[in-house]
Amino acid sequence: MNLTKSEKKEMKKNIIKKSDEEKFNGITLFPPAAQVFHDPSLECYFKPLLSVKKHILGKEYIIHLLSTDGIFPEEVFLNSERHFWGFKYSEGKYHFLGKTETFGNSNFTELYSVLKKDFSKNKEIYFENKVGYKEYYTKNKETIKNTARFTKEQDPQYFAEAFYCYEFTKYYFEKTGKFCHINELTENYGHDESDILLSIEDISYCIEEFFLNIKYNLENRYRLSPDMAVCAAEGFRFTCWGGTAIAFADTEQDIIYILEYHS
Repeated sequence: MNLTKSEKKEMKKNIIKKSDEEKFNGITLFPPAAQVFHDPSLECYFKPLLSVKKHILGKEYIIHLLSTDGIFPEEVFLNSERHFWGFKYSEGKYHFLGKTETFGNSNFTELYSVLKKDFSKNKEIYFENKVGYKEYYTKNKETIKNTARFTKEQDPQYFAEAFYCYEFTKYYFEKTGKFCHINELTENYGHDESDILLSIEDISYCIEEFFLNIKYNLENRYRLSPDMAVCAAEGFRFTCWGGTAIAFADTEQDIIYILEYHS
């Protein structure tokens, strides 16, 4: 059977689409904050990367992997320290057990609201012109500087660029059904064909060093053990400079811990 050029192109497109659907099997990318948190206002701190259903020790959980890319932890509290976050799991959503004061007293909510409004208004322009995150910051620099009242530990540029990388990648996925990082579209980076969720072997490799140095990594104790790790994904595929997001499940207390590991 001889196929026309357009037919071959359509066939290739369908093969790629099927491959993507297999990768997304059981995974919801970029879930809305209202489906992740009992308090959706947490989205200015925690970016929802994906949700996946897991059966753990006879219980069913919807695990939400998160990233705080764009913000630096400043203070240590129980369930909120050094890129380690604890959430009470209830009715498929997270209730943050830590304190947002861990990020200091910058006006993240206000700047986030301004950036969100701009992106909603101009996302088609950003999309059509393939605006990169550096160009985005340059375009909005004055608004960002005039809005941000950040502590010296925080960086408004980093916050804005991380926001934009996440939102652009999310919007591209919603618009096309393809999971491509912004840099693939604006900086000609190669496409990442690997599975979205890390293998058990990759997770074990990531957390080995973390547990070897756990007394230095965490000031508080959480009855944490390597066998509590249930899933993980690379945050940098969704954001600007995100680490590896790893979820641990405490089924006795229905607590989900998220570790953002930077090697």
